[in-house]
Amino acid sequence: MYRVVTRIGSRVICIRTLCSTRVIYQGSNVLSRASAIDKSIEHNIKSETNRLAKTGKRFWDKCGIHFNRETGKYEIQLDGKTLRTPLGFPLALPETKKQLAYLIVHEWTNIPNISVKSSTLPLTSLAARSIDLQNKHDVNEEAKEKAKGVIAIEDLKVSLLRYLDTDTCLLFSSKKDCDGKLRQKQNELYLPLIEEYNDFFTTFAHKRKLMKSDEKLELKTLDCEKDGLRGNKQSQLTQTVALNWMHELDIFELIALEKAILTTKSFLCGVSILRSNVSDLERMQQVFQINKETQEKYWYKSVEEIIELGDLETILQTGEWGEVEDTHDVDKRDWMRSLACAALVSH
Repeated sequence: MYRVVTRIGSRVICIRTLCSTRVIYQGSNVLSRASAIDKSIEHNIKSETNRLAKTGKRFWDKCGIHFNRETGKYEIQLDGKTLRTPLGFPLALPETKKQLAYLIVHEWTNIPNISVKSSTLPLTSLAARSIDLQNKHDVNEEAKEKAKGVIAIEDLKVSLLRYLDTDTCLLFSSKKDCDGKLRQKQNELYLPLIEEYNDFFTTFAHKRKLMKSDEKLELKTLDCEKDGLRGNKQSQLTQTVALNWMHELDIFELIALEKAILTTKSFLCGVSILRSNVSDLERMQQVFQINKETQEKYWYKSVEEIIELGDLETILQTGEWGEVEDTHDVDKRDWMRSLACAALVSH
């Protein structure tokens, strides 16, 4: 972690940066986040998503949904033809994702006529990534080379697990930072969150028989006031429990988790998005609210609350010194868009 301090007029702006390059682990290879970005534009697979990435121009008149009775899935169509993902698979969503299908249609229907960028289709991107990851081993010859650059699902889970060690919500600043206001707010927000997740993962571990009934799981934190500059590392038991919990996610939930974690740099914030937005009552009871006895006791956080958890220091600094135009305001909207999309995909 490092800080960049700059002066604008009479104001001093302190901007925290946790890491200059996010890292994704792909098997034995380590890729920077920049190199792991979908490079659809570099491939010639015939799909609408690749065509949009190359031309940047609207090439369709109507977007709609077709329910395929044979597959039991909702297919997103442009001018009557089913959309395809970057790897060439039909953009078809299961019956449980009917609302997401209509939201994707809304994305394509309301896209502008000029200067179209694939980044203006965040829900489409997440849905396509889910489909491609799940089916990467079934690609045709044309897409085999590109499929090699798509991370395996099990490797993705391991890469996400690493964010639990450096979780924003498990790192406490010194009592002098921001005149003590930051540490005070961290104690107010993070301590109850940690207590909740200690109980959540302990209950999950007990019910899945991953540890003895008299044992309790405790997330390890890093307190800069007394621990100084050192890394934080979760126990092997904690990692095993968290990984086993991820094994119970479906592919759409996993991709929503990935999006939320990469946005907030927090595993706990990512899990919170899922726990607060998955709509299937049975899965809520068995996977996401497993430590709660009744629906009245279910634990929820709004997107705004999760943004505060993940971006607390910046929020406090901009509240004190003001925003840097075209920086903080843009970041704020990007956080909201990314986490809202993750919430919708997991719903």
